[in-house]
Amino acid sequence: MRFDTHRVGAFLVEELQKSRPRLEVILDDGDIMHVRTDHGQLAAIYMVETVISPLELRYHLVTNTAAGMYSMFILWAELLMPAHGTRFVPHDWMSALMALHGDRIYAYDPYGGDNLIFPVYFDREQGRRARGIRHGSAIQPSRLSCLQVDVSVPELRGTFRVADFEPRLHVASERKVVHDALTPYFTLLGVDRRATAAATRIAVKRAYRRLARQHHPDISDHPDSAETMRRLNEAYTRIIDTLDAGSSAAD
Repeated sequence: MRFDTHRVGAFLVEELQKSRPRLEVILDDGDIMHVRTDHGQLAAIYMVETVISPLELRYHLVTNTAAGMYSMFILWAELLMPAHGTRFVPHDWMSALMALHGDRIYAYDPYGGDNLIFPVYFDREQGRRARGIRHGSAIQPSRLSCLQVDVSVPELRGTFRVADFEPRLHVASERKVVHDALTPYFTLLGVDRRATAAATRIAVKRAYRRLARQHHPDISDHPDSAETMRRLNEAYTRIIDTLDAGSSAAD
């Protein structure tokens, strides 16, 4: 089973790199992948073979969000997902996963030919607890996106960084998104850039210190801790230098 999971993971990595040439694979353990998108966002992709409890799911989401990483969970369809065309009352752990992607869960089928990774839709039916199950078409890796998502289901409350392959239905509170060279750095540090320059400077310093305490190679034994720390240093330096330049210009 593990071999089949790793094969699908390798397929996903290959398709991502084909469709997004500037995407960089930071970690590839077969069932866990860390990638850096062409926008500088870090995403952790988990290939899941067993039931993942809401507590475990929350742990990964909270940890990754605090580290500036976006999470995606892709489940073994035959073992964990209801069959296409059936009606099914979702388990609590399914409801938690569904909340991340707007009533769908990503799944993989190692025996499905080209349809290896696809969304499983849990369609609501009026007056019924059971959901209509619909297996969608294969995902388009080029559509990988990283967003903040507000989740309010009892099993999982909070705002988390989530990776997705489809347009989002439930995103975090409306914010004006500024796209420029600094956007990936603010995203990495998890700082909202709408504040004043002084408040932004404080927020950046606090976020950098917090993340450095988690990811410095002297503290963390994670295999990509040195790379993560390098990117945190770069983000901090670029933002502070830009703020300093803006302050000098204003003077």
